Amino acid sequence: MATEIVTSSQGYSESSELHAIWDRFLEEWPLEKLNGMTLEQYTSQGTDDSFCYWLESITDKLGSIWGGSSFKFGVYARKDDVHKESINGRYYSDSHGWMAKYGSSPEDAFASVKAEIVKVANAARKGDLETVNSADLGDAVRWKIAFLYQNRSELTVLPIFSGNLLSILTGKSAKKERLIAHKMLMTELGEKDLFDYSQQLWQTAYSLMAKEFSVDKALSYFDNCEDFQAIKPATKYIAGYESQSGKQIALVRKNKKVTLFLQPGDWLDQVQSRVSSVKEYAAGESRNSNLGANAPALSIGKPVVCISVESLAALQAVCLAYESEMFTPVEDNVFDDQIEVVMPSSLNQILYGPPGTGKTYATTEKAVELADSQWITELRASELREEELRRKIKQRYDELVADNRIAFTTFHQSFAYEDFIEGIRADSNEGKVSYNVEDGVFKALALLAAEQKSAPGLTKSLSLDGRRIWKMSLGNTLKGEAEAYEDCIEQAYIGLGWGGAIDFSHCTNRGSVQKVYSEHTGEHYDSSSYNVSAVNTFKNTVAIGDIVIVSDGNHKFRAIAEVTGNYVYAADGDGRYFNQCRSVRWLRVFDTSLPKEALFNKALSQMTLYELRPSTIKLDKLKTYLTAPKERSSGFDNYVLIIDEINRGNVSRIFGELITLLEPDKRKGGTDERSVILPYSKDPFSVPGNLYVLGTMNTADKSLAQMDLALRRRFEFIELMPDSSKLKGITVYGVDIAELLDVLNQRIEALLDRDHMLGHAYFWPLKHVNSDNERQQVLADIFAKRIIPLLQEYFFADWERIAWVLNDPQKSNDLVRFIELEKVGLSLTQLFPEGIASQIMDRRYRINTKAFYSPAAYQGILPAGGKPA
Repeated sequence: MATEIVTSSQGYSESSELHAIWDRFLEEWPLEKLNGMTLEQYTSQGTDDSFCYWLESITDKLGSIWGGSSFKFGVYARKDDVHKESINGRYYSDSHGWMAKYGSSPEDAFASVKAEIVKVANAARKGDLETVNSADLGDAVRWKIAFLYQNRSELTVLPIFSGNLLSILTGKSAKKERLIAHKMLMTELGEKDLFDYSQQLWQTAYSLMAKEFSVDKALSYFDNCEDFQAIKPATKYIAGYESQSGKQIALVRKNKKVTLFLQPGDWLDQVQSRVSSVKEYAAGESRNSNLGANAPALSIGKPVVCISVESLAALQAVCLAYESEMFTPVEDNVFDDQIEVVMPSSLNQILYGPPGTGKTYATTEKAVELADSQWITELRASELREEELRRKIKQRYDELVADNRIAFTTFHQSFAYEDFIEGIRADSNEGKVSYNVEDGVFKALALLAAEQKSAPGLTKSLSLDGRRIWKMSLGNTLKGEAEAYEDCIEQAYIGLGWGGAIDFSHCTNRGSVQKVYSEHTGEHYDSSSYNVSAVNTFKNTVAIGDIVIVSDGNHKFRAIAEVTGNYVYAADGDGRYFNQCRSVRWLRVFDTSLPKEALFNKALSQMTLYELRPSTIKLDKLKTYLTAPKERSSGFDNYVLIIDEINRGNVSRIFGELITLLEPDKRKGGTDERSVILPYSKDPFSVPGNLYVLGTMNTADKSLAQMDLALRRRFEFIELMPDSSKLKGITVYGVDIAELLDVLNQRIEALLDRDHMLGHAYFWPLKHVNSDNERQQVLADIFAKRIIPLLQEYFFADWERIAWVLNDPQKSNDLVRFIELEKVGLSLTQLFPEGIASQIMDRRYRINTKAFYSPAAYQGILPAGGKPA
C-alpha cells in the first residue's frame, strides 16, 4: 500500500550518494544473476540480502515502494507461522504466501515471478517500456525493477513508482495510461539530473496533493491505486474496494466529508491521530444500507468501523495501516543513515494560500478541532446554522486560549530562538538587575502539554474545602540553591530561610517572633518587617492541611504539597538545609517546572511566602492537580500552537536544533524519542506528542518551493485557495461578485501566478450589508483601500498590467477606467522640448477615484464588458 504514498527520500540526498546506492545494487544483483536466482535468494525472513529486501529497503532512497501488502512481490516469505486459509486468489503455506495466478506452490509461483522479472529487466535495458508495462507483476515492483536495470547511458525510467502520484502529475489514469503518464514526464528530463528532476516532480505533486480534500479526490485515489481493486462498479452511494490481503473498504460517496467503512482491527490504533471521527458498529447494529451492494463484508451482520479523514495524506496512512499485517518488517538499526520516510504528520500542519483566503480565520476552527475533537464533533452533529456554529466555535476557542491549551504567535524578521524556545532576559527589582532564563512561547506550551509525574503520596483526590493556599520559594535557583529544593523533596518538608539558626518554637504570635528575632540579631525589627511576618506566617498562620505551591522564580512552579506537621526547629547538624521546618506530603512533583500560566492568572511575587487569593490562582486547574492518578482521565489534553505568517520568520534561526524533535517518532513517547539539552537553561527538553503546531503561510510573500526544506519535510500542507462560492448570491450594481472575483483571479494567474490571487475574504464585508447604497459604498472601499493597493504591490506599480487585470483597456469611457493612462497633467510636448519629448515614453498613471462609484467600472471588469457606459 505504501507504493501509493509519496515517500521517496531521494530529494534529500546528494545525487552522488544515490548513484552509489544504484552501483551497489547492480554489483550485488547484476542482470546476469537473475536467471539463476533461487526462491530463498528472492525472499527470506530475517536477512538483509534477499532481492526483495534490496528492492524495497536498501534502494528505498532511489524511489520508495515501501510497505503495504507483501503480495506485491508475487511470492513472499512469511514472518509468522500462524495457519491461514487460502482464499480469493491468495495462497498460504507455513513458510510462504503467494498469488494463486502464479502457481499452486511457492516454488511454482516463484518460477513464474522470476520469468517476469527477467523479462522486465531485459526489456528495460533495451528501452522497451511497452514490454515492461505489460509484464505480469505489480505496477510498483515492475517499474522499480525497470528503473534499476535500465541503460544508465540512455535513461528511460523515472524513480517514481506511485501510480497515484503519476496520476496527480499528469491527469492520466495510473491503471489504464501509466506508460503514457511516464513518458509525458520523461520528455521534460532533458539535461537535468535524474534525481533532481524527480525531486522537482515530487514537490509539484506535494503541492497539488495539499489542495482541499474531497470525496472525488478520495475516489480518484482508490481508482488509481494498484493495491485496491473495485469489487463492483461504484454506485452513486458506495464505492467498494478489496485490498491485496483480501480486506474490504468502502467509500461513502454522498457524504460531504470523506467517510470510510472498514473491517475493525489493531490498525486503528496506529492512525488514531489521523482520523477526525470514529464510530464502531457491532455485528447486528444498523449502518449504511448501501454497503451490501459493493462491500458485502462490511454490511450488517459483521462488525465494522466508520471513520472520517480530512486529507489525502491521512487517507494514505489509514490504507497503509489497514494492510499492516502484511508489512515487510524492518529490523532495528538496519539503516541508521537512512533518511526518514517523507510523509507529513497531522501533528504539524500549515495552511497556505494567497492573501484573503481565510487562513488565519480557519485556524480558529482547526485549533479547536485539534484541541478538543470530541466537543467539535458533537457540535457539528447539532446541525446549527453557520453563524451560530461559528459563534460557538469562537467561544470555545477563547475558552481554550484562556485555559492555555491554545497559544498564538506571529513570526516576523526579528523573531528569534530566544522568543520561541528560551532566552536570557534582564529583570530589575528594587534597583538590582538580574538576568534570568525565560521560556519562549513554544517551550512554555510544550511544558504545559508534557506528561508530568506525581509523587506517590497522592493516592486519593483532595478537596480544597477549608484549606488555605500558599505560594512558597524553596531556595533561589538563580543563586545556585538547587540543593535546598532537592533536600526538601527528599526529606518531605518545607523550609524557610528567614530566621536563620533562631529557634522560634515558643513564639505564638507576631510580637513574640519580633522580640526573639531582635534579641538574637542585635537589630531592632518592628512587627511590620517582612522577615518577622514571614516567620510568623510560616510558624503560626499556615495550618496543617493547607496547600503550598512551590515556585521556581516568578514565572514557574515546580511542586505542590499538603502541610502535615507543625513548626519544627532543626538545629545545625540535624541534616536539613533549613532550620525553620514543617513536614509536608508532596502531592505533585514536576519533572520540569511548569509555566505560571498553567495555574496562575498573573506573575508571582518575589516574596518567599504569601497566601494566594482566589483571583490569583486557577482553582479548577489546581483541583485537577489534586486528583488522584487512578481517578484522572487516562489521556492527556491536546495543546495547539498557532504560528501565523510562519514563512516570514527565519525558520532555522527560530527552531534551531528543535526542528528534528517535531517529527512524530522523535517526540516524547515516540518510537525514536529524542531530547536535547537547551543552551541557556541546560535543561533536557523533548516535544510531547499531544502538542500540535498549526501554521499559516501567505504564498504572496513566499511560494511553497522557497520554504525551508527542513520545515517542508516535517509539516503537512493544506492549501486554501480563493473560494468564490462563499460569495454566492452577492450582487452590486448588477455584478455577480463571485464571478467578478473569478475573473480577476484568472487574469492575475495568467499575468503573474496562482500564488498571488485575491482571496474571497476581501469581499466578505459585503455579506453583512443589507441596503444597496451600503453595498456600493463598501465595494468602493474594498477596491480603493484593499484591491488596488494589493495589485500595486503584486505588480510593483506596473500600472499598465494593473489596468489589464481590471479590464480597463476594453472600457470605452475614460471615466469608468480605474487607472488613468493618458491625459495625466500637461502633455509631454508641453513639459519638454520636442526633441526630448519624442524620446520619452509617458509612464504617468493616476487612480481614477470616480470609477469607484461607477456601476460601469465594475461591470466592465467582466469579459463581456458589462453594461454600456
